Amino acid sequence: MPRLQEIIHALEVGSGVRYLRWIALVLGVATIAVFYDLNEFQNMKNEEAMDAAQVARNIAEGRGFTTRYIRPISMKLVMDRREDRDPLVKGEHPDLMHAPVYPLFLAAFMKIPGMFDHSIASPKEGLFRRHQPDLLITLINQGLFFISIVLTWRLARRLFDGRVAMVTALVMVGSDLLWRFSASGLSTMLAMVLLLALVNTLLALDAGWRREPPMGLVPSLLLAALAGFLCAALGLTRYSLGVILLPVIVFLAANVSRFRVVMPLVATVVFLGVMAPWLVRNWQISGNPFGIASYSLVQETSQFTGNWLSRTLDPDVSKVNRDDIVRKAFVGAGQLLQEDLPQMGGSWLVAFFLVGLLVPFVDPARKRLRWFTLGTIGILGLAQILARTHLSSDVPQINSENLLVLMTPLVFMYGAALLALLVYSLDVVVEAWRNVILGAAVILLWLPLLVTFGPPRNIPLAYPPYYPPTIQRVAHWFEPGELIMTDMPWAVAWYGNRQAVLLTSTPDKEFLDLSDWQKAVNGLYLTRITMDQRFLTDWVLNAVKWGRFIIEILTKGEVPKGFPLRKSPAFMTTFPDHLLLADRIRWQESGPIAPPKSLNSKDPEAAKKTEQETSAKGKKP
Repeated sequence: MPRLQEIIHALEVGSGVRYLRWIALVLGVATIAVFYDLNEFQNMKNEEAMDAAQVARNIAEGRGFTTRYIRPISMKLVMDRREDRDPLVKGEHPDLMHAPVYPLFLAAFMKIPGMFDHSIASPKEGLFRRHQPDLLITLINQGLFFISIVLTWRLARRLFDGRVAMVTALVMVGSDLLWRFSASGLSTMLAMVLLLALVNTLLALDAGWRREPPMGLVPSLLLAALAGFLCAALGLTRYSLGVILLPVIVFLAANVSRFRVVMPLVATVVFLGVMAPWLVRNWQISGNPFGIASYSLVQETSQFTGNWLSRTLDPDVSKVNRDDIVRKAFVGAGQLLQEDLPQMGGSWLVAFFLVGLLVPFVDPARKRLRWFTLGTIGILGLAQILARTHLSSDVPQINSENLLVLMTPLVFMYGAALLALLVYSLDVVVEAWRNVILGAAVILLWLPLLVTFGPPRNIPLAYPPYYPPTIQRVAHWFEPGELIMTDMPWAVAWYGNRQAVLLTSTPDKEFLDLSDWQKAVNGLYLTRITMDQRFLTDWVLNAVKWGRFIIEILTKGEVPKGFPLRKSPAFMTTFPDHLLLADRIRWQESGPIAPPKSLNSKDPEAAKKTEQETSAKGKKP
């Protein structure tokens, strides 16, 4: 009995109160996660997310670091390095687009037996809603999101106090932008965890040299080596993140009182040592240490807008001159300053961070980390401007080229510090009112997320243009070793698990060169990505030959002369959803396989009604 009373006393007024608060906080975050996934989850809609996922599956299935999303430019690079001019290595195409860490990370989960089920239910079973692997990848990334919240809380508690740490953590939990990144399937959350681990390493090194007696040489070298390793891990998660090494070198050289040359040198050597094997691999395969990613500098210039560079077998990058790069830099800088920087983190707390730059800190660790934060924002902003491609336009803000979002935890931490300073400097009669005001401020910062939870609700499908049952069914009409040309090869590779090459720049010469001399194309699959393009700008002026090709099929009902793929199912020529041409009849006349028309509207009630009718009557969607 006394023991029970001690437990009750601990839970009411003792140390158990802290544990109860933490349990309540964890349950609250878990509830938000469940509510978000049930109401806001959508299957993948980022090209790069599906691309990374299919590379991860190839790794997990023992096919090595290969891709089934094949770009014409990648085929050209591989052929030029091989004596046999074969773009495939043992039937598979080596991936030259991705840094390896994130696909390897996903592949580790895909190796777990029975965890990922890539099959998709038949349309006869009712309206398709969620793709199980997409949901699992979302849950994995949300786990990384929770880890980043804990790391940020510990960092803020170490630099400031418990109140600032709690406000920072709560604002991260309530950030709609971070939740959307966690559900995107991108590598953002993994990169954020690595960046926070790097910051904690730098602060541990800084604190060790400021204490009495100072940290020894061996522990200092180990921490510097760890910092270099984490920089390399970031660079191998996204190539553009390798520039973080520069502010790390400055931090080590400026803040370490002894061995100012040795510490940055150790970090740099470890960084290069970790990066080198992968860069050598890319060089051996393509003649370029960063593969296709090296061409990002010339993309989105006047010569190579959109994804035209990837669609070209032999691009002439010499057409891009210095003026084109300067023009791209200034356009990107304008977007960065007007949109990306003010919207960083998707929270008003960014304004507190900017104003807080005028507040001097006495503590040296706070000052040094703030300078590191500013320097890193600057160098990442420059990398974001120069490495910008069509991916930033296809899915604005929620894309892997948004590098500034990785600095959100540090920006939130300093913003929360200024907010807490202002609130606790108020002259109030009752001390508890300060906590009430601070809580009200946090609720205001949560408003974007709370509005997201309101109507209208999202349907789980990212349609148009992605409807996984249709994509998988079309893909499975072709054998695993055959090649499909399509305007969504990333989706065909991920949902259909078939080799798919990106639409060439023309339907005549480049298509025939690829099909005749590199690998035979057995099917042409066009979707809304092409069919819904603007008539004059995209079909007539930009893609003039593909525009004429499509118009002739739709108006005359026949394939242009000289095009080798001439078979088409009648139910796949419904404008503007699908167009399929193949080398032979591979299908049965089984009716339409497009999603219900209600999914084209933004009214989820219409989609729900269609689903109910489909389930009740047993009709095919």
